[in-house]
Amino acid sequence: MDQIIRLHLTRSTNEDAYALALKGAAHGCGVLAEQQSHGRGRLGREWVSSPGTGLYCSIIIRPSLPPMEFPRITLTAGLALCSAITSLTTRPFGLKWPNDLYCDGKKCGGILVESSPLHNGEENLFAIVGIGVNVNIPRDGFPKALAEKASSLLIETAALWDISDLYDTIHDSLLHHIAIHEQQGFAEILKRWRMCDVLYEKEMQWLTNEGKVIRGWGMGPDADGQLVARDKEGGLHKILSGDVQLFEKNQ
Repeated sequence: MDQIIRLHLTRSTNEDAYALALKGAAHGCGVLAEQQSHGRGRLGREWVSSPGTGLYCSIIIRPSLPPMEFPRITLTAGLALCSAITSLTTRPFGLKWPNDLYCDGKKCGGILVESSPLHNGEENLFAIVGIGVNVNIPRDGFPKALAEKASSLLIETAALWDISDLYDTIHDSLLHHIAIHEQQGFAEILKRWRMCDVLYEKEMQWLTNEGKVIRGWGMGPDADGQLVARDKEGGLHKILSGDVQLFEKNQ
């Protein structure tokens, strides 16, 4: 097993791992915390990190990939997470573009990938894969605002999980899928990712950079990993970033 640093409490495992990577920590080195005080999700959102009930970790990767491939690591990491969880349960876990782990319409986990500056030379490049998973959180353990949208492995499988063992499985899956990305290319990752896509052919809505809400149907990520959607007139939209949600008819 690669080096792992275990912490009781930290601000952010991504911050810790980034600092270690700057000091030369190796590919596969990880930081695992029982609790984060300033955990972050995508789009600057707070990641609720209740003590002892979730997986909060960050793993340093130094892939043999050109800089242009680094933005695609988010999908590779998501596939690794979903594959690891799926290998441990028969429940229908899937991925919501670009980085969320879902089960039966509720979010169970997410990923935040942060890269070193891409202009520092390929030999110095690294990425931090931050992973948060709701593990042993009971049904009444979520804040009221999240109760209808979030779930946990405990809720979905009716079993308590060993967080350390779960980290080991996810860590190994991440390094395995990074190797696939390196050796077989992003097209192979994308082929497998599409099989986990919970938005495919589902009605959804998203917010454009101009603040406009658009509705359409998910068509899956394109060859570059950017989400494509079809509106009711048949027009295609390429979603580069932003908040994508399944459309709720009672909104």
